[in-house]
Amino acid sequence: MAEETKPNFLPQNQQERWLKYGLNVGVAIIVVIALAICITWLAEKKHRRIDTTATRVYSLKPQTLNIIDNLKSPVRIVSLYTTPQKTGATDEDRINENAADQTTDYKQIVADLLDEYHSKGKNIEVENIDPVETPSKVDDLINYVTNKYGGEVQKYKDFLAKYPSQFDKLNKIATDEAAQVTKLPLDQADTPELQQTVGLAIFSVQNLPKQLTKGNESIDRLLKNTKPPDYKRATEAVQSNMETLSTLVGQVIDDFSHYKDDAKVPEAIRKYITESIPRYEQIKKMSDDIATEVKNLGELKLDELRQNLRQQNSILVMGDNEMRSLTFEQVWPQDTDVKNYVQDAPVKRRFAGEQQISTAIFSLQQKGKRKVVFIRPGGSPLTEAAVPLFRRGGPLSMVADRLRDYNFDVMEKDLSGMWAMQQQMQQQQMPSAPEPTDEQIKDAIWVVVNIPNDQQQPGMPPPAPIGPKIAQHLKDGYPVLVLMSPQAENLAESLKEYGIETRPDAVAVHEIVPNNGARSNDMADEAQRLPFVFVTNKFGDHALTKPLASLDFLALAMVPVQKAAPSTQPTTQPVTATALLTLPDQPKSWGETNLDSIQSDALKFDDKTDLPGPMTVAMAGEKGGNRVVVLGGVQPFTDQILRIPDIEMAKRGQAVARFPANSELFVNSIFWLAKMEPMIAISPNAMEVSRIADIKPAALNAWRVGLLLVGLPGLVVLSGLFVYFSRRD
Repeated sequence: MAEETKPNFLPQNQQERWLKYGLNVGVAIIVVIALAICITWLAEKKHRRIDTTATRVYSLKPQTLNIIDNLKSPVRIVSLYTTPQKTGATDEDRINENAADQTTDYKQIVADLLDEYHSKGKNIEVENIDPVETPSKVDDLINYVTNKYGGEVQKYKDFLAKYPSQFDKLNKIATDEAAQVTKLPLDQADTPELQQTVGLAIFSVQNLPKQLTKGNESIDRLLKNTKPPDYKRATEAVQSNMETLSTLVGQVIDDFSHYKDDAKVPEAIRKYITESIPRYEQIKKMSDDIATEVKNLGELKLDELRQNLRQQNSILVMGDNEMRSLTFEQVWPQDTDVKNYVQDAPVKRRFAGEQQISTAIFSLQQKGKRKVVFIRPGGSPLTEAAVPLFRRGGPLSMVADRLRDYNFDVMEKDLSGMWAMQQQMQQQQMPSAPEPTDEQIKDAIWVVVNIPNDQQQPGMPPPAPIGPKIAQHLKDGYPVLVLMSPQAENLAESLKEYGIETRPDAVAVHEIVPNNGARSNDMADEAQRLPFVFVTNKFGDHALTKPLASLDFLALAMVPVQKAAPSTQPTTQPVTATALLTLPDQPKSWGETNLDSIQSDALKFDDKTDLPGPMTVAMAGEKGGNRVVVLGGVQPFTDQILRIPDIEMAKRGQAVARFPANSELFVNSIFWLAKMEPMIAISPNAMEVSRIADIKPAALNAWRVGLLLVGLPGLVVLSGLFVYFSRRD
């Protein structure tokens, strides 16, 4: 009889199953906890986190990464933000702010951003100090700033240390004079008028010691009762006191000089006047010298710190030798222009922290300022900032301000020299700063605003041609950015050595778009109905335009800028000319030479006179290490265009530029001309706009069919088959 075969397994009882599966569950729990601990530790150790915000608010942008990757010296960033309930805001302040601002935790948002700088920047140290909660840290910061920038503080200390002896000398002279004038026989004056006029001068002398003492007491309070000592305001008080003293004494000298030879004045008074004038002149000279010394003390970084502590909610960015302070309004601007487009939408404060901090870091790392000169053939200034109620801003003030923020020394030059002369003759508002000389601009980056003569001031003579000056500037080895306008001077002869040709006799246009159907809510769609308006986000293959991909650019009445025919003259220096911006050819586009027909319904391409599309409207050229950029328009870079907001974002209370590529193209062009390649990137402000590019049809079908119709259902079927076959026994 065959031996009975025993089963190779024994049934498990309930206790064994509980032990087996309980161990499995326990091990799984331990593994999951261990993995969670490891992941958390690594995230904290390496400062890794995921930014899930729609506009990547808490992720540093490419331009910032370029800046902090190239830091050559350490930078310290200190946040002086307080918690919301301790900002000291009044009820009126809370009413004026919208609801979103009342609930925003500014302090935490800034702290999160500073953490990103610390984790990404190898030479960046950050610190968050709440002046209300941790006053001891404020004291440490004051000591740090005092020691770091002690040279400036010491100048103020030295001045204020020697001022008491100067004050004592002045006060003694003034007191002695006051004692003498009390003995003068004013009652001997013949007429009441003489008594009054001489008496006023004498009264001024008698009050000099009192005024000096009162001013000195205010200076002592500023030094003893403020923390840190308010050296800046103390020295300003000294200057104010000395200027007042000089004015009073000067008036006394004038009065005494008038009366010293007047026979109607009693002899005793005339004798005192004659003898005292040199002493009053000594007082005036001493006071003038002290006031001048205060003016020459220069800036005081400690005073910037004091202002920030007084205002609260500010950020300090400190380098080796310089410090920048960022106010709350700079970091959280409230753009009111958006209300012109969306009347009923509450406007939220825009977080511009990264833009401001990165710009401050960049400016601190620069050893000197690179000069940029806007050159116009005539007319009013283009880059001056507006002064409310007094002066309108120039049409290019926004791009000029951005360059100033990046530590460029921005100037402006009128080649005709006639505008300032005309303003002076008419006693009108003059520029805030004198125009530079030819010597001062010879080594600068030129921004040539090439506008036609008929746009100049009426009655002014036509300006001299700018082309030869551009050619000479390029020949001397200095870069140029040209902004072209229709019907302006043709600069083809000046730019041909860089492989670029301009056609100001034409304007890039497209076929008229029929006005069918309802109007679009998108300003870009409506604007493109005009034949001379294009909106594009496709740029050329060049270092300064690669970061702009998918950012909208508004092209408005732009001049064709083409690659020039190869030169027949031999050259040892290679020439590279690259298209930066080519306008779309759908609908059909071309360069229209009949400018009167641009806004006519009869606009039509003429193959005999017009330029065939698609039209290139911006180019960059390089030869022998020098560079030139030609942008075929002025209007696309004006404040009027740069201020246009994204309406959809505006409805959500966020002020975001609708056409961010316009300003980015201009600023990147300057960076490229200055050979500051690490700065060529998208600024944080521009990154606030959605940069989702159009999906190609093949990729779109792959997502729709491959994933949604086949992929996901297929995964469900495969999962079901796996479960079926694993359990069928």
